[in-house]
Amino acid sequence: MSKFILIIVVGGFISYGIISINLNTKITAGTENSIKTFSTRQSRNIANSMAQMILSGINDSTSWRVATPIDKNIFGGVATYSFIDTVVAGDTLIKISVTGKYNDYETNVTVYAEKPAAGFVPNVVRGAWTANGPLDKTISDMFIDGRDYDAFGVIIPGEGVHGVSTSVPFVNTANAAIGGTHLSVDYPMEYPENPLVIEENYNWGGQFPTTPDAALGIPEGTLKSIAQSGQDGSQYVTDPDDLTLPLSGVTYIELPDDHEEKIDLKSTLSKGILVIHNSSGSTRIKQTKVKKNLDLFFEGLIIGDYMFHFHLDVHGSIILLSPDLET
Repeated sequence: MSKFILIIVVGGFISYGIISINLNTKITAGTENSIKTFSTRQSRNIANSMAQMILSGINDSTSWRVATPIDKNIFGGVATYSFIDTVVAGDTLIKISVTGKYNDYETNVTVYAEKPAAGFVPNVVRGAWTANGPLDKTISDMFIDGRDYDAFGVIIPGEGVHGVSTSVPFVNTANAAIGGTHLSVDYPMEYPENPLVIEENYNWGGQFPTTPDAALGIPEGTLKSIAQSGQDGSQYVTDPDDLTLPLSGVTYIELPDDHEEKIDLKSTLSKGILVIHNSSGSTRIKQTKVKKNLDLFFEGLIIGDYMFHFHLDVHGSIILLSPDLET
């Protein structure tokens, strides 16, 4: 009897061993399939995201090209990319080649894009912050950088502007860290700032522009007309509370004379050209902000008559038209 029981027990061990091995094989195969699926999807996300970042960068710098492949760590993997001019069916296009890698899995993406129209920096923008009046109190303990950057946060050498440019003397009373470019030489943000990144008493050929259109060198009424058309998300309002967020295109806010308002961009990433102006040049914005503790910013150009208390990052430039700032 004891032998019989032993045989059954041993047989049970053998059966369990076979079942266990088969089960572990299935679990291992399932795990490998899950890893493969996730890694393949992640490598595709890396490649697609990198291609989008490159397209954004080309829009910022239309002549930017990378002929020799470069690696960039992104999303826990690596993107290898290059982009060059090429001809397809007689059209000159930009060929973007990206390989996304994650856990030894790769996805190759090729994008053909039309060359964007070249943008420009208005002549009046001689600093990251350009003003027709005093900025001693307007510029607080900020970080102001007039150096030029590409879409990946890499400095484009010698292509920037001053940190601050004004028509009057400037004193950095609040210890702002200021950097910029002077005569094609870049200077880092620091306090005390290098004096070369501050341009004082500049006269803009004898007269500072008095309107947003003049600042851009375009016919009077152009910006307001675009805003009223609604093109690309543009909007025209007479009260900042009526704005639709996030901003895009041309946003034109026309306030009554000497009427103070606040602009709250809340939890949004806004972009474009933001104009706050009226015919007498007397609009007053006492605060411009976004929600705190979030990585939010405005990307583009802000042109105002009088603006004070900035509580947002601006990836672009600010122009203040009024000579009566801080009064």
